[in-house]
This record gives sequence, structure tokens and C-alpha cells, in this order.
Amino acid sequence: MIMQGQKPPILLYLAKKNTYIRQNRKRIKKPCFFQNLFLAQFMCPPYKIFSILFFLLFVSFMETLYAQDDTIDSITNATFFSNDDEGEAQEQNISNKIQDTDEIESKILHLEILSNIDELNNQTLYVGQYITIQYRLMLLNDARIVYTEFNPSLEQNPKDKKPQSVALIHEGEWQKTGEYYQSSFTFKILDTNVLIPSLVVHVQNNVMQDSMQTDSIALNAQSLVANPQYCGVVANNLKIVDTTLENYDENTNMILIEVEAMNSNLEDFRLPNIKDQEFGQGAKFGSDIARVNVLARIPKSLTTIEFSYFDINKRDFIPITTNLVNATSFDDEVKEDLNPKSSFLRIANIAILVVLAFFLLMTIIKRSYFYAIISCCLAGFLIYKIFSNTYSIKTLPNTRVLILPTHNSTELLLLPNATKLEAIDKKNDYYKVNIDSKVGWISRQDTNKK
Repeated sequence: MIMQGQKPPILLYLAKKNTYIRQNRKRIKKPCFFQNLFLAQFMCPPYKIFSILFFLLFVSFMETLYAQDDTIDSITNATFFSNDDEGEAQEQNISNKIQDTDEIESKILHLEILSNIDELNNQTLYVGQYITIQYRLMLLNDARIVYTEFNPSLEQNPKDKKPQSVALIHEGEWQKTGEYYQSSFTFKILDTNVLIPSLVVHVQNNVMQDSMQTDSIALNAQSLVANPQYCGVVANNLKIVDTTLENYDENTNMILIEVEAMNSNLEDFRLPNIKDQEFGQGAKFGSDIARVNVLARIPKSLTTIEFSYFDINKRDFIPITTNLVNATSFDDEVKEDLNPKSSFLRIANIAILVVLAFFLLMTIIKRSYFYAIISCCLAGFLIYKIFSNTYSIKTLPNTRVLILPTHNSTELLLLPNATKLEAIDKKNDYYKVNIDSKVGWISRQDTNKK
């Protein structure tokens, strides 16, 4: 209990403390920075102390954790790079194995020349002769043939100045014989320096595509054109089957010779010293047996036809002679094409006469003005057809007059200027004309009747 006029104890304590401080101020040293820091650390409240300790422990833990992470990263990186090196090595090994496998599987066919090329080189070959080359191939991994070609191509390019030395005549089918497929290709020699291009075969299966080619074949051949009677044919055998003759005009005859040959280039057949000649209808060419009808215009003074062919087996020229004195006449079809008379116009006029006779008869029987008028019209039309040039055509400049009404027929003469002519007959798209006692055919495309 505090008495009146007595100071509280706390005030007495503070007064004594202040007096003590004033008396001993000089003897008390001012604390340094580190002492203030220490006093601030340890004279603060307890919760601050625990907070500071927790922060320090957290920092220490994080440092330890980061140190462990660095160690783990370094170990991981080292392992990773080591694994990368091993992986690259493994990938390289796998790639090498795959490459080796690809090299093994990259060829799904094997192609080779089956014919004996050395034996061909030892033989004597001739320009125009047919030669056959055999090829053989093996297909692997279920491969199938897509197509074949030659490199360079045997198709004649107009831009190429140098012509091909061979021509492909026949390409055989690939026939399976055991494990192999075989095929034969027949070529015709066109030049003395023979070069058969490389055969390229393209194949494929369900996985890949592949191709392979053979080596080219170089050969030598001899030319036979030095013989003036040579007809251009090299064959095992050649013969004349039939010969027919027909009068063409005052100075010339038309001759038709049927020729047959074996293993020959009969498509090159030409009668020597005869200018106007062509192949007629029914020609058949091939490497086995070939037939051809040769139509030629010859002078009336010529009584025999002579030519020679080269026999491969005998290695010599074989002369052929046919006598024209006892030659038979042409058949009706060829004779009609060469006949200067107009069967077309004749049939048309006969038809008009038949119709005219019918209406004249009906006029007499029925005594009708209607039939009489029609009869008069038909009679006038017939007179007009006979005495007028109704079937006239006008040719274009540089029109070719042909011997027969075919596209490949031999040219009889050339009309350089536009000419008006009388068509004495018509067959398909050709008009039959008579020019200076010469019968020929003009295509409809070369006239004004399009």
C-alpha cells in the first residue's frame, strides 16, 4: 500500500537507475557494431529467434539439396553422354546392317545375255539380215516384270542425224523355264557397223522397284548393194509363186508378181531397174514365212524379169528369172482398178435407165400425167448426165496421181497446178481419172470435194 506523499516503487527504481547511469557514464563504454548486432539478435522476442533459426536451417537444407542435384546432374549427364555414344555406335551398327541388307535386297533380278556373242562375231553378217538375241533373267523376292526398253531407244528420232544400225522386228514374250525367264528379240541389220543397244528390264515387288541392263552388243556386217541385180533381200529361200500381166497403156504393161521367202527381209524387196513399183494388197511380212505382191509398170518390150537375192545358207547370190510371155491376166479387182472405163458411172446410168423404163411403162398403162412428168424428168436428167461433165473434180496444187487407190501406192505422176479433171470412177475416198491415156487415182483430200 502506498502512503500519501510516497513515490511508487517503480519510479524509485527508475530514479535510482538514472542516477547510476549519470554517475558511471564515463566508465561505461559504448557497445561496438558487433555487440549491437549480438544484442539485437539475442534480446529480441523468442518468435523472432525461432524464425531466424528456421530460415538458417532452410538455407542450409537448400544448399545441401542443390549440391545433391548438381551431383545427380553431373552423374546423369555423364551417363547420358555415355549412353549417347553407345547409342550412336549401336545405330551405326544397325545402319550398317540395314545397308548390307539393302545391298543384298536391292537387286531383285538378275539379267544376262544368253546368246553366244563370240560366235556371232565369228560369223559373217550382212546388211538386211535378221539376227535373234536371247536374254535370260531371274526374279527374286516375288518380283514381276513391269516393262522392258532399250538404252538408247531404237525408235528413230527425226532430230538424230545418225540413223539406227538395227531395227527391232520382233519382241518375244518372257517364258519361264525352271528358275529363269527367257525371251528372244529379233533385229534387222541396217548398217555395216552394228550396235545393239543395252536391254533394260524394270521389275517391282510389294516393297521396292528395281531395274537392270545388259551390255550393248557390237557387231560387223557386209553390204551387198554392189551387185546391180540385187533385189535387197537376204533369205534362206526365195521363190516366185505367180506372175500376172495386164495391158496398162500404149507403151507399158502392169505386172503383178507374188513372191514368197523364208527368214527374210522381204519388206525391202525391189525389182532392179524398174522405177514404178509398189506392194499390192495381201502382203505378209515376218521372220518365218513372208509373202508379198509386187505391182510394177514395165515397158511392153520387156519379156523377162530378172533379179537376185542373197542366200544365207549358201553365202552367195541366187538369180531368179521369170518369163512374161505366158503370164496370165490380172484378176477382176486389180483389172477394174487399172481399167480406164468407169464402172461407177456405168452402174449409175443403168440404174437411171431401169427407173425411167418403169415410169414409162406406168405412163402407158395408167395413162397418168404424173408418171409422164416423172418420166420426162428422168430422161432429161439422164441426157444431162451423159452429155455434161457433172463428175468433174478440181485438184489442188501438187496433187499426186497414184497407180492404185491406196495410201501407200506408187506415184504415177504429179500435177503441180490446180487442174480440172473428169472422174471416171470412184472407190472409197479416191477418184479414178484418165490423164494422157494414163489411168490413175487421186485422193479426195487433194480435190475440192472435201
